[in-house]
Amino acid sequence: MRGRHSAFLEGVFAGKAPRDPDPIVGRTLLEIILDGGYPEALTRASLRSRWNWYTSYVATIMQRDMRTIARLDQIGVMPSLLQALAHFSGQLANFDRLSSAINLSRPTIGKYVAVLENLFLVSLLQPWFTNTLKRIVKRPKVQFLDSGILAMLRKLSPNAIRRDRTLLGPLLESFIYVELRKLVSWKPHEYTITFFRDHHGHEVDFVIEDGDGKIVGIEVKATATVDRKDFRGLQQLAKLCGDRFVLGVVLYDHDLTLPFGDRMVATPVSTLWS
Repeated sequence: MRGRHSAFLEGVFAGKAPRDPDPIVGRTLLEIILDGGYPEALTRASLRSRWNWYTSYVATIMQRDMRTIARLDQIGVMPSLLQALAHFSGQLANFDRLSSAINLSRPTIGKYVAVLENLFLVSLLQPWFTNTLKRIVKRPKVQFLDSGILAMLRKLSPNAIRRDRTLLGPLLESFIYVELRKLVSWKPHEYTITFFRDHHGHEVDFVIEDGDGKIVGIEVKATATVDRKDFRGLQQLAKLCGDRFVLGVVLYDHDLTLPFGDRMVATPVSTLWS
């Protein structure tokens, strides 16, 4: 959409701090996130009309496509399941809580979520692990595959986010996940995307590994400021990976690229497109 070729992955795996000569921040970045990426939705002039299109699109999938690809005993609960998953976006998949929320058995929840994955509405992001790491969280994380649909399901308007900035976090994380998937899809045999989280509370939103076993960690911050504590998860990941670790990147809502020590950098979200 921006008419650019991205060299982001090539750059970070070469250990170079990503930069954007014309960074996108603040209100403009928020509008891009809320708009989502479906071409037909983007032809709509207002956020409300785009939400109407997303609502219709999801309803069509539920009523037509879902019946085509799957035989589900309780297909009527799928809208409720999708709505519930929207509130789990960016979190560990907790099928027990979902089971209680919409009164379905845990195995049925797993089966139905798999259908939503096949329809490219959600994705279960798997955890990164190494044989030397004993205490790791092994549940996947829920991510939505379009930030516009996620915003519509959670009714996250610009005004709502201005009132409560914490609402932007899960939305931005899913948005960046999809952007990374796009970049990886150009070379699908060379990169994998996972996440890192251990029982000590260390987390990294995205771990990208190339075919040679080199690691880049990416942390997402829906703020205009970053400090050293935002790098704790990346530092733990670097410690575990040793020489395999190339770079730790915090993507945030500001126009400056800042170094934070050895192999650590904070940089604007829009460097993904540079």
